[in-house]
Amino acid sequence: MDSGYGLTFRKVRGWFLPFILVLFFLAGLSYLISFSLLRPLAWSALLSFLVYPLHQVLHHHVFKGRWPNLTAVIMTAFVILIIVLPTVMVGFVMAREGIRLYGNVADFLKGIDGSTVHPLTMIMPPALAERFTPFFKEFEFLGTIFGQTGRWAASSIAAVSRGFLGNAIRIVLQLIVIAVASFFMIRDGHLILGYVKDITPLLRQDKEAFFGQAKRILQGVLYGITLTAIIQGILGGFGWWYVGLATPLLFGALMAILAMFPIIGTPLVWIPGALYLLYLGQWKNALVLFIWGLLVVSLIDNFLRPLFISEGSKIHILIIFIGVFGGLTTWGFIGIFLGPLVISLFVFMLDTYRKEWKMRFRSE
Repeated sequence: MDSGYGLTFRKVRGWFLPFILVLFFLAGLSYLISFSLLRPLAWSALLSFLVYPLHQVLHHHVFKGRWPNLTAVIMTAFVILIIVLPTVMVGFVMAREGIRLYGNVADFLKGIDGSTVHPLTMIMPPALAERFTPFFKEFEFLGTIFGQTGRWAASSIAAVSRGFLGNAIRIVLQLIVIAVASFFMIRDGHLILGYVKDITPLLRQDKEAFFGQAKRILQGVLYGITLTAIIQGILGGFGWWYVGLATPLLFGALMAILAMFPIIGTPLVWIPGALYLLYLGQWKNALVLFIWGLLVVSLIDNFLRPLFISEGSKIHILIIFIGVFGGLTTWGFIGIFLGPLVISLFVFMLDTYRKEWKMRFRSE
């Protein structure tokens, strides 16, 4: 006669395996369905997390806990109008100007034939042009190389423009997904988080520590990177305005966006600006912009970002470094935020396992 434990075990074994098979089958189908939306959904989660404290203040202190849908609509509009749309518009301006510059360079190179390369000397300062003119005449094959490069560039510019149009349509669709998903994540974020906590296979104290660590990491990375980038953009735009270059607000916003990318960052803007001033003969302004960009705009990143991220999340800066660079190469721009989170949580799980193992070893 079987014991009650054996009967229970057979019942559990009888339904558990089919349940797991059906669960993994549906999980695979769900992944295939939502795969194309993973990136905008990840952006929705990050942006919702960014504005959630403001949502809490608005919902509990302004509306006294009433009208949750109205609060979520206001915060979603804030996300789209203040954060997403300006970023997308700057990206469109960058892409459009890049295509225009690419086309101008292609036309310029295409106009150089093998007999003369004088257009190159026309864009040089007079002293350099006079020095390089004999060199260009002696090596006429350079004109042929430039001409072939121009023909290749001209043939590919149409493909780049078509790709830009296709990306524009895709970005509009992703904006719709971000707007809808952000509304529900802002309104029901506490319910979603509670559900995820319930299905996380950890003990209660480990579960609280795990989600507390995730919150600290995400806050440190998200606020650290964005605040540092905003400060760099403001300082870069001020330097741009001080030396008399046009549209400092646009280029300051561009520097703020590029500041989120490690290493490359703001020099992609202020170095060409300094070179342009140098070409115009404004040596003093060029030197001022170069020194300001090198010693203030770029170097402040080395102080503020580790301070915000490492100190705020209590995570070693090496883990943050690996997460930022690894996430960027693996997932693109969003990986800057998700990479440190994934690596840090992995280290947290290893540390939890280490502590549990040591406790069991000591008890034995």
